[in-house]
Amino acid sequence: MDTKTLITVAFGLFAAQGPVQADTTVALLTIQEQSAYTTTRTYAGRSVAGRASELGFKRGGEVAEIAIDIGDAVAEGDLIARLDTRSWEAALAQARANVQLAAANLQAVGAETQLARQTEQRFRSLRESGHTSEQLYDEQRLSLRAKSAQVNVAKANLQSAKAAQLAAEIVLHEARIYAPFSGTIQARYLDEGSQTAQGAAVVRLVETARIEAHIGLPQKVARSLTPEAEYQIFWEDRHSPAQLIAVLPEIDPASRTVTAILNIDAPDIPLGAVVELELRQSVPALGFWVPVAALTESDRGLWGVYVVNDQAKVERRVVEIIHTESERAYVRGTLEDADRIVRTGVQRIVPGQQVTTEIADSLNTGGG
Repeated sequence: MDTKTLITVAFGLFAAQGPVQADTTVALLTIQEQSAYTTTRTYAGRSVAGRASELGFKRGGEVAEIAIDIGDAVAEGDLIARLDTRSWEAALAQARANVQLAAANLQAVGAETQLARQTEQRFRSLRESGHTSEQLYDEQRLSLRAKSAQVNVAKANLQSAKAAQLAAEIVLHEARIYAPFSGTIQARYLDEGSQTAQGAAVVRLVETARIEAHIGLPQKVARSLTPEAEYQIFWEDRHSPAQLIAVLPEIDPASRTVTAILNIDAPDIPLGAVVELELRQSVPALGFWVPVAALTESDRGLWGVYVVNDQAKVERRVVEIIHTESERAYVRGTLEDADRIVRTGVQRIVPGQQVTTEIADSLNTGGG
């Protein structure tokens, strides 16, 4: 065999054997199959005052005083506004005078009734002894009954006068607006001297000590919430504990979500701000947690990881990514439980390569 033929055969053998790979050391990770993965999902909503009221007078009239202004903090029971009450004060004075008159009339009728009772008793004794006629006794007996009836009428008149006085006092009380709860004046609609109608809003009072978060959630997610359980509400990169109050039964026709109401323990969050509820949810799915650095791109949207077998040779396994987080991914595919995958440096190796391995560690995910 000539020299040219030997060179050709040698080159063919070299090409058949493939390129000689340099010895490479890789760090391994022993993976564990999981039945589910846990993910964090965020749902947006807004902060709402625990209570908010448009306050107005129960009766119309002229506004005499507005005791507060926009932005003022008020305590429960503080005076907010009052009407001109001169006519109602006069009506109350008249009602009180009527009560006094009715009481005096009752006292007078009571005295007359007492006298009639005593007279009836004397005539009864005279009738029994035969010293007076039946006619005279009957007249005294009927007079006593008439006086007793007048007492009942006087009592009723007194009760009516007292009721009229109470009504006048209520009217006078309704000429003032008092804060039904502590909060802040959000809006002021009238000034002194304005004529206001019955029920027209004068101010808007919002409660700032108790703030709620109204979050739109899918029905399935809402059903997983626990009443009175504590969750986390996020606003501007800070979190605050929140307690679930209720989940409203109606579905929003636009978003197709239900509203969860949570009480936020953060009174400094402004009302109407966009807040977020973060929920950890378990999603059933068989798979494995692997580092993102262990993944290599493959065809048709799939990915690959390198596995080192018992002979310290590299094998490529195709996987599908189900869920990703910052530094890890949850995948399923041709992997098996307890496989040893190459954790980092996958760009330095190829399938079939013999490698030196470092001590393998385990990814303890606990399904999360």
